[in-house]
Amino acid sequence: MLATGHGDCGTQSMFFSALCRSLGIPARAPGGYQMILAETPGTHFWAEYYIEGYGWVPCDTTVAEIADWVDIPEGGDREAFKTYYANNLDPTRLVIQKDVDVRMNPPAFPEGAVVFRLVRQSPAIVSDEATVDIGAFSGFHFTIDVEEEE
Repeated sequence: MLATGHGDCGTQSMFFSALCRSLGIPARAPGGYQMILAETPGTHFWAEYYIEGYGWVPCDTTVAEIADWVDIPEGGDREAFKTYYANNLDPTRLVIQKDVDVRMNPPAFPEGAVVFRLVRQSPAIVSDEATVDIGAFSGFHFTIDVEEEE
């Protein structure tokens, strides 16, 4: 991301969070589903930074960047679109995880083990009594249905 200036939503949100943290600003990269198109909700990551006395401020750099790639309807304001996503989120989010850097408590791995933390963009299912790979099994049976409220 640093070398190319490009990255997907996960890369951009984690990079933004890392930059904030390097300046002493608490930041995290939540993820889940973005349901702009109700028939095809998609997995997505964004960032949040913390301001004392105010709370967590969302920032979706990936969606803001879209304004540079699409035609804005006449009368539309490209900069207003970007500014909105620099400080807000649309109401079409289903949060699955609050941060990709959350440590397991208690630690699930032995001391000194090399661990590659996977990012979860779907609900996690944990069972210590399953006789099958419950994660793989549930993946075939998990769906999201979105219905419009009247």
